[in-house]
Amino acid sequence: MTNKLAMSRRNFAKGLGLTGLALAAPTVFTGRALAADTTITVTSWGGTYHEMVKKTFVEPFTAETGIAVQLVDNGDMAKVKAQVLSNSVTWDVIDAPAGFATSGAKEGLWEQLDPALSGMSGLLQAPNEFYMPMYLYSGGILWHDERTPAGAHPVNFADFFDTEKFPGRRCMRSLAQETLEMALIADGVAPKDLYPLDVERAFAKLDQLKPFVSKFAGSTPEQVSSVAQNEADFSYSYYNRVKATQDSGTPLDFSFEQTNNALDFFAIPKGSKNKEAAQRFIEFCLRPEQQKAWALAGFYMPNHTETLSALRASPEGSFLPDLDNGKNAIIDPVWWGDNLTEVQRRYSEWMIS
Repeated sequence: MTNKLAMSRRNFAKGLGLTGLALAAPTVFTGRALAADTTITVTSWGGTYHEMVKKTFVEPFTAETGIAVQLVDNGDMAKVKAQVLSNSVTWDVIDAPAGFATSGAKEGLWEQLDPALSGMSGLLQAPNEFYMPMYLYSGGILWHDERTPAGAHPVNFADFFDTEKFPGRRCMRSLAQETLEMALIADGVAPKDLYPLDVERAFAKLDQLKPFVSKFAGSTPEQVSSVAQNEADFSYSYYNRVKATQDSGTPLDFSFEQTNNALDFFAIPKGSKNKEAAQRFIEFCLRPEQQKAWALAGFYMPNHTETLSALRASPEGSFLPDLDNGKNAIIDPVWWGDNLTEVQRRYSEWMIS
């Protein structure tokens, strides 16, 4: 069984530009009777992200359907796998980064989506039979504006790894995905030439930076709080997280000069007792009005084609990344689906070695 996205990285980048693209509106998912599915549990990623999911997706979905949604801030794949293998699934929708979605499909951890859902049109990236692309997010470099003078902070991945030019403590993700891409780009690999990743070269570059790492962040909020709370000088994270901290009065800043860009997916764990309601939730999140609200709340690229076109044509869409500028990387979910378990294990061991 092949569980790979039906796209090449080149076609994906071309698709994100929407050149000559004209797709039909999404098909509304109906599913079977939902009387038994009164509550679903959806994983989230904590902090402001949790609040955005609650406001943009959960509250209007519950108001329309009467189906309650419990958010759990834990998307750990090891726990998903343990639930599935022990036939004790308690999570109904997994908010899964690219490698999680594709590796989970490869390991048989996801329910097959109803054809009415997996056959939806009008989407920038088409669904897989086991997982649904929801949006594209961008990660880059952040710093503390008051502690770091202008010009004394990194703005791209090569800068982040250059500890002579930009001395200071680094906060690193505890996840290999996006981290290895940063290391390779810092070592001179062009973003378009990243895949297949040269894992040995990436770890050699990471070895050079490790003495300057003051913290490995186990959660996305920690990537920002490490700098805000002076546990690190520079970190990698996401603009929506930085923006929320800025709005609370902390003078952080974020560079758009170079970013990693990855698809985020929703998937349903195999054995979910609320599969029909879970699919209805996924369909709801793909509606144009929900996709627009989500994109504007989190500075994300929506997966709904008409929504993206409208945003690009408006001042509101100025945050959308340019994926054709040669600087920004597109994370390959297929490569990570084939390699996530092995590479993440090695990275986890590297962090504590």
